[in-house]
Amino acid sequence: MASQQSGMTSHAHRASRTANLAACVRAYHCRWHASPIFADTYAFDMISGLWRAIARYRLSSWITVHTVFRAFRPIHTEIILRSRYAEDRLMDAVGADVTQYVILGAGLDTFSMRQHTGSDSLRIFELDHSATQEMKRERLLKVYGRIPANLVFVPIDFETDHLDEALAEAGFDSQAPSFFSWLGTTYYLSKDAIRETLGRVAGVVAPGSRFVLDYKLDRELVPDESLPFADKLDRFVARRGEPMLSTFTPEELRDLMSGFSFVELEDLPAGEQKRRYLNERSGLADPAPNFSFALYGAP
Repeated sequence: MASQQSGMTSHAHRASRTANLAACVRAYHCRWHASPIFADTYAFDMISGLWRAIARYRLSSWITVHTVFRAFRPIHTEIILRSRYAEDRLMDAVGADVTQYVILGAGLDTFSMRQHTGSDSLRIFELDHSATQEMKRERLLKVYGRIPANLVFVPIDFETDHLDEALAEAGFDSQAPSFFSWLGTTYYLSKDAIRETLGRVAGVVAPGSRFVLDYKLDRELVPDESLPFADKLDRFVARRGEPMLSTFTPEELRDLMSGFSFVELEDLPAGEQKRRYLNERSGLADPAPNFSFALYGAP
């Protein structure tokens, strides 16, 4: 997994920062939007430090989103919509007898505290760096008062551990249908690292399993009027030591996934995301035009 290490490890070791940022976006949206698309009711209580101070008050939240990071408001929307999309598809899968939920790079995800009626029969496996998980455990106990009985922390060091082996040691049942969520990560990895992860997942999924991920579109698929935004985002993350390394066309991703026997069930570019979730809602920018969501199944 050497090729995976450079991307996954740097991302994992800085998960506290990136996890707090994503959770802060979810908290702001839930607390201050009149009709939230994704109501992460625990996000605010999970964040800390500066992010918590920002999200606490409407004015500081508004200034941060609409002034400081105004140019990146489409990313704010993308974070909200990808979370909503993943959990919508998860609940579809639960209705189809999926019994395990695996979150790759879980960060400060709060699904285990917000479980819907009917999903408490799921076993939830959260994979992340051990330092991030210790922070998560402490906050979860402080906020929620306990560790949910169906939540399993799977600490993983991508320099030394294999995903499939870590899951097996944590009690994952490779014979039972499962749902995998892989959000906010693929574009920071090399394509070799992505193939490595997909191969490990393919080795443990049972028929009827589902896999949701988001990915960055090839530049040629980004509308001309959106290229300045896409280029500015690339420069912004590169300057912060997290360059985006991989892009796909939907066809390229489909070919890659089919090599591991995954079948495309849905691909949702920005325009479809907007039609499905935004409708006439105000207060949110259009979703980022250079990212797409995809759902795959294991036949």
